[in-house]
Amino acid sequence: MALVPGLRNRTIAITRSRQDAREFFELVEAQAGKAVAIPAIEIVPADRKVAVRFLELLQKKKHDYCAFMSAQAVRILFDLAGTKAADILKQTLIIAVGPKTREELEKHDVRADMMPARFSSIGLVEMMSKSKPAGKKIIIPRSGEANDFAAKALSELGMKVDEVFLYKTRTAGVTEEWKEFGGMLEQKKIDAVVFTSASNVRGFFQIMKKMRKKLPESVSAISIGPFTTAELAKKGVRCHEAKDHTIKGTVDAAKRLFTSRA
Repeated sequence: MALVPGLRNRTIAITRSRQDAREFFELVEAQAGKAVAIPAIEIVPADRKVAVRFLELLQKKKHDYCAFMSAQAVRILFDLAGTKAADILKQTLIIAVGPKTREELEKHDVRADMMPARFSSIGLVEMMSKSKPAGKKIIIPRSGEANDFAAKALSELGMKVDEVFLYKTRTAGVTEEWKEFGGMLEQKKIDAVVFTSASNVRGFFQIMKKMRKKLPESVSAISIGPFTTAELAKKGVRCHEAKDHTIKGTVDAAKRLFTSRA
């Protein structure tokens, strides 16, 4: 007897742009489902001076580690600093939080030396706690809206932590994609929404408020990780958290959810 794809006849939205959600679309469509992109935030890169400062800090302080929390941070660093960033990064141990971050580094000829088992700030702290971190120096290029969990936890381990904010986020506008999504909600054609960051949660509900829409209880919320889950909880939304904190992990969570309801 042939297995029925886990997402057949299911429509799942993701709080990313279509361009940034290519993997998600491929995975959902491979399971005979339909994917919808609703970008909740826009990325605003910092001035080039910030990237220059980051590289200068890395050279001056001779950090033991440089941790990239996302592929986005890698892309923006190289957009701002150019290829010279690769030579400077090779002077320290590089940590990639997640396979997509590692792949983005490799595109710029930078090899990741370490990757935590859990692809999140929590995973980074867990990994560093096992490596005699006291007195070691780490620099983290990231979003200005990122929470301070990693910096605080690493400092408590005795590490000297520098953070450089390469970009910030802002809530996206009400686009045609969002208007179509609103119509699909009214017609009960959306089965789940995947939230990929805490900032995406905030952006999603700000846009929904502008549209005078609410997330129906019949629509399942799927979270990519613990901080996203915590942000959803602030909105009073219960969710299904991915076991693996990746896009594939969110699709697997959706498959488990809808298979259990079949």
